[in-house]
Amino acid sequence: MTAIVANILSFLASKERDILALTEALIAAPSPNPGGNELVAAAVIQSALGQLGLPKAEVLAGDPNRPNLMLRLDAAQPGPHLAICGHLDTKPVGDAASDWRTDPFTPTVEGDRLFGLGATDMKGAVAAMLFAAAAYAAVANQAAGSLTLLLTADEEYGSLHGAAYLARSGALAGIDAIVLGEPCGLTREWEAIRTVSRGFCGFEVHVEGTQTHSSISDALPSINGIEAMARILVALRRELRPRFPIHPLCPTGPTINLGVKVLGGVTYGVLPGHAEFWSDIRTTPGMTFEALRDDLEAALARADPEADGAKVKLVFPPNLAWVDATEISADHPVTRAVQAAATRVLGAAPPLALFHGATDAWAFQGIGGVPTLAAFGPGQLPLAHGPNEWVSIPSLLQASQMYALTALNFGQEQ
Repeated sequence: MTAIVANILSFLASKERDILALTEALIAAPSPNPGGNELVAAAVIQSALGQLGLPKAEVLAGDPNRPNLMLRLDAAQPGPHLAICGHLDTKPVGDAASDWRTDPFTPTVEGDRLFGLGATDMKGAVAAMLFAAAAYAAVANQAAGSLTLLLTADEEYGSLHGAAYLARSGALAGIDAIVLGEPCGLTREWEAIRTVSRGFCGFEVHVEGTQTHSSISDALPSINGIEAMARILVALRRELRPRFPIHPLCPTGPTINLGVKVLGGVTYGVLPGHAEFWSDIRTTPGMTFEALRDDLEAALARADPEADGAKVKLVFPPNLAWVDATEISADHPVTRAVQAAATRVLGAAPPLALFHGATDAWAFQGIGGVPTLAAFGPGQLPLAHGPNEWVSIPSLLQASQMYALTALNFGQEQ
């Protein structure tokens, strides 16, 4: 076993520049979501697999523009089956485009940092996974178990075409555990092994006032929908107290984000009638949609006097209304396999902790029933979804080594 580990580490150390080059190629292959097309990124992956001497991945897709890639590698001896998973899409550049110091789709190296959209979330991890698979394949005749490389579409906007599609299609059959390569750092690289993934509840509050000529708002009864919405938003922040069970890795409970998007108004000269604000709550294990919905309705009822006659309605978008939180235990074989790999590469295993966002774990574990480790990947989460996203170049090699060793370790679990 010691010789196999040494071979893996040596093989990947010799590929450090190639891992960087693949990450750069993926950054240069735009896949913003919403936008809804991962074809270019998937083509980069298929080409890289060929260059690494690996077979092409199987393409699984309900929508031809939303490919999911799967490649299974079997070792010589039977054993547990691990999947390492990354998503191919990114958030859009959005309103922050002018704040980027470099072109988001032109990978740029500054010192030991690689800048570009998706560098940390999570094209660096995807590149590392491909080379980890190549390293695993090189020692498979001396190992046990199986490794699947699993690359998904649509993680950034609900996973309907990605993880949820795969879980519902039966494609995960035979996989015993999944490790997601989401960035596990908050303030530094490799800060934690994140065994809990928060869930997600998205909702909208619609406020109906009076759309009319703005010049008569002082002469006839009318309700400014945007002013009423603003009062309701502030009151909801004050009144909302969602119930949640205490969890040792989630001591502060859910994260409440009101007004992540605000809509309303027509133009000058028109008193706004309709206004709405969108919000999300990042839930913790044990919370339920029914209880949270009741808490929201009760809070809006208490806030209703602030509406001053406007009609207020709570709306849940179909695909983003609810995503379950997930967790796996500290003594789960995949947790132990990651800890052992991290100890070998980093010198010590990071502590177990919460991943603050939602991940594909909700679909893989909640729908597919496959235990899923929420996040262990290069990068820092606060760098994602904003301008000047970067990942440290040394962490890409470390990621590839730890993914390969995790697969090797997991294969020994019985």
